[in-house]
Amino acid sequence: MLSQMEIKATLYNSLQELGLHEYEIELYTTSLAIGPTPIAILAKTLNINRPNIYKVIAELEKHGLVKFSERKKYNRTFMVESPTVVRELLHKKKEKLVEQDTKLFTALPDLLALYRQGELPTSVKVFEGKDQFLKIFFQVLDESKDEILYCGSAQDLVSGFIGWAEEEKWIAKRLKKKIFIKALIFGGTDAEKLKDDDATQMRETRLIKNMLHFPTSFHLYANKMIIWQPKAPMAMLIEDEYIVAMFKSIFNVLWENNKNQ
Repeated sequence: MLSQMEIKATLYNSLQELGLHEYEIELYTTSLAIGPTPIAILAKTLNINRPNIYKVIAELEKHGLVKFSERKKYNRTFMVESPTVVRELLHKKKEKLVEQDTKLFTALPDLLALYRQGELPTSVKVFEGKDQFLKIFFQVLDESKDEILYCGSAQDLVSGFIGWAEEEKWIAKRLKKKIFIKALIFGGTDAEKLKDDDATQMRETRLIKNMLHFPTSFHLYANKMIIWQPKAPMAMLIEDEYIVAMFKSIFNVLWENNKNQ
């Protein structure tokens, strides 16, 4: 059971979350405690002059938290709406935030495509451990729109670390979002499996020739790149339009030099 202090703190935080300021919260909580009251008595109780208390009441009215008695204008008493109304308003605000978050999430690939770093500093983040590795692995799809570029060792990334179960979830999510991927990878059983399914999985796979095998790999998407180091395991997220542009240029040259025979 909550203490009186905890109850007051909960109400205070709820009203603050709705955007109420100090005087408005004080007026609401005071009126809630004393019930229907003439404006003059309420002003005296709160030690606020009448012109100012009308201003505070007007702000509460904007939030839908004010109620007056049905008496004639000059005999009306003031009171606030029940705390259940506060809860309803919080619920509506939460619904709006969820709706806005969904819209922003949907627009994120387009917003990132428009983003230009300019003179902003380069951002480099390192993610360690399998949980963080997988989190950023799926985040690639959240922030991508039309195309993803991948280069390196699929064998070390998929069979060697994340496993085919996670890879298949990733592919399914990519297909659902209709994102095409160009995969430039070293040969091996994983490469053959991917290549065989290219036609049905919105992918073109090309095998790297004339290069020594290395276990790392990278993804290029939106205006970002991730370098995967599955042996650590570690992932490095780089946000720098110039570095990304350089790696895209390198990828495109390698892509052309490794056309499927």
